[in-house]
Amino acid sequence: MTNGALDRISGLVFVGLGCLVVWGSWLMPRFEDQGAPVYQAPGLTPGLLGVALAVSGAILALRRGRDGAQTTTFWQNVFGAPQSRRRAGAAVVLTVIYGAVLFGNTPYLVATFLFVTAFVLVFEIGLNSQNRTKGVVRSVIVAIVLGVVTSLGTRFLFETLFLIQLS
Repeated sequence: MTNGALDRISGLVFVGLGCLVVWGSWLMPRFEDQGAPVYQAPGLTPGLLGVALAVSGAILALRRGRDGAQTTTFWQNVFGAPQSRRRAGAAVVLTVIYGAVLFGNTPYLVATFLFVTAFVLVFEIGLNSQNRTKGVVRSVIVAIVLGVVTSLGTRFLFETLFLIQLS
């Protein structure tokens, strides 16, 4: 199976998933009978994300593959090279720690700061295949700055735009 064929299959799966998310968000209560404006409907954000997922899936499914695409097995594409497996595993572990351990047990700002900072450090220093010793201090500074900006920025957006109180 070629990479282009796998892209088409994956794209169609994402289109279907996006459509299911849009449908589920449409079924959510809209509180119109209580005088709530449309932009405060709880299904608005998931619906927009579902549309984005479906459009991205359509782009993936319809894009033209490269000429002479390499033929690979399904499992080679899913798991890729050992470096890809380590990166995917690290992303899953960090996300589970954030969602299951940090989020809800620590204040939002602290949990998000720790997650983003750890994510950047793991991928920039821990899993960097170039084994560079120079730039470690720079990577730590960038990770901390990204952690601060992301945690403060997302909190601001959620509390002002979506009207969701975060702890």
